[in-house]
Amino acid sequence: MSRLTIYVIKEISSSFLFSTILLTGILWLGQSLRHLDLLTADNVAISAYFSYVFLLLPKILQLTIPISLFISILFTLNRLKSDSELVILWAAGKSNRNILIKPIIIFSSVLFLFLLTLSLYLTPYSLNEIRHKIIDIRSSGIHSGILKERKFISPVDTLTIFMQEINGTEISGLLIHDLNNPDNPNTYIAEKGKLITEKNNKFIRLYNGHIQILDKETQKISEISFESYDLNLSPYSKKESAHIYADELKTSNIIKKIKNNDYDNEQFAELNNRLINPIYIFCLSLIPLLVFKLSRRPDQSWITPIIIVSIIGLSVKTIEIVMANFLIENNSFYLLNYFTPFTVIIIVLLLLYRENNISIWKKNVI
Repeated sequence: MSRLTIYVIKEISSSFLFSTILLTGILWLGQSLRHLDLLTADNVAISAYFSYVFLLLPKILQLTIPISLFISILFTLNRLKSDSELVILWAAGKSNRNILIKPIIIFSSVLFLFLLTLSLYLTPYSLNEIRHKIIDIRSSGIHSGILKERKFISPVDTLTIFMQEINGTEISGLLIHDLNNPDNPNTYIAEKGKLITEKNNKFIRLYNGHIQILDKETQKISEISFESYDLNLSPYSKKESAHIYADELKTSNIIKKIKNNDYDNEQFAELNNRLINPIYIFCLSLIPLLVFKLSRRPDQSWITPIIIVSIIGLSVKTIEIVMANFLIENNSFYLLNYFTPFTVIIIVLLLLYRENNISIWKKNVI
């Protein structure tokens, strides 16, 4: 690559990095706070929460990277114009292809490969992991991270726990009120206890205590003493649906389903969207160059052209979303999903390579 190409790529990449971090941070923070309400309501340990929100990043990056690139190219073009660098380069006989189109295509190609990796592998993996974590969170019921000293907690509706002291999984001064059997509610009182997990089964081992069992029919309480008693926590676990959505499936699994003719509309649409969505990065990288088409003179303000180009970019992004949803209900039109971005790319390139306003700019300058 020439020094000029490298220079323009550096200019784009610096503003791209800033806008990507900013947009991703804002969206990630919003999603994290939204899921914080969900997870704290289920008394989830803080480590599980951070692991959960970290897995949201691939999906967020798929959205922010194309938008950030669009913004960064507009910003870079405007800066090159304001500093008269475009004028100097044109006066030096540099072509539009070398100054603008070539570095933008190279930079976009790198991002395309990254987005394709996200779309085909990383995002499905992260969404699948999120589903598993949600199932674990919903089914975990009770763990040491949610236990509080000298407070009544209800990890599930049928169980209330109170304890004097906690040291890791060791508990002392324990009281448990169990409503799993509404006709015969039990109350467990023990000097100490310990949380134990064995082969995905969780239970509390109680030491030196007794069980009070209420018979609602007779309103009599019977009491059983024990030195050691294991309280199984499985009945208090929240159950979560094991249904796997199309966007959580591995790409290889969807391809296998299609080959075996064992797929539904959503899975077919998901595979095509994973392949086609990264291509829209080229649309959003080339559209900013239309500011030259919309600007007649080098000294003309770019406010109106930038607004128009932004509307075009937003429209293309909207078309991408609409087509993705349309394909779910209309699998037979899947080729239309590929036609749209390539048509936009070809139209923009034809406009840029014609005797257009970029050339007029050069003539006016030189």
